[in-house]
Amino acid sequence: MNASQVDIVNMALDYLGQASITSMDERSPNAARARRMWGGARDSVLRSHIWKCAQKRVRLARLASRPLFGFSFQFQLPPDFLRLVGLSPDVRFSLEGDRIMADAEELSMAYVARVEDAALFDAGLRDCIALKLAAMMAYAVTASTAHSQSLEEQYKTRLREARGTDAREGEALAYAPSRWAGAKLGR
Repeated sequence: MNASQVDIVNMALDYLGQASITSMDERSPNAARARRMWGGARDSVLRSHIWKCAQKRVRLARLASRPLFGFSFQFQLPPDFLRLVGLSPDVRFSLEGDRIMADAEELSMAYVARVEDAALFDAGLRDCIALKLAAMMAYAVTASTAHSQSLEEQYKTRLREARGTDAREGEALAYAPSRWAGAKLGR
């Protein structure tokens, strides 16, 4: 089942025993709260795992200006970047703000992207976002720290399950170990 952002928000509201919304733009306290917290909940859950539905690969654009020191080149990160998965070639690098510094003239990257279309989320990811959002909204809605903590624990449990399911689906991605890890492993 493809779910919308409103469907996921309504799942969170169900966990809180609150009335559903029909649109993110409606003028209800629940919709206003969901609008404020949606992006943070979604991005937090997306960053927590290398979700297959949120992975992208790109060749990065090298910037004309060079770093002041420490690295030979700098590259612009994509605007939807949330988490680094891997780089090619394997080089020394540093993530700094919206750029990546590296010692390579060309750089390709696999990363976890901010996915705006909730219909692209798999079922486990949708559940995790709903629980995270519910945990974030819980105190404001129920004034109960116990309910908030309970939802956070439910989120953590569901996240472990969803990560496992996501990791087992499809072929495992093989990334070469970094130079440091290779040296540590004797390669």
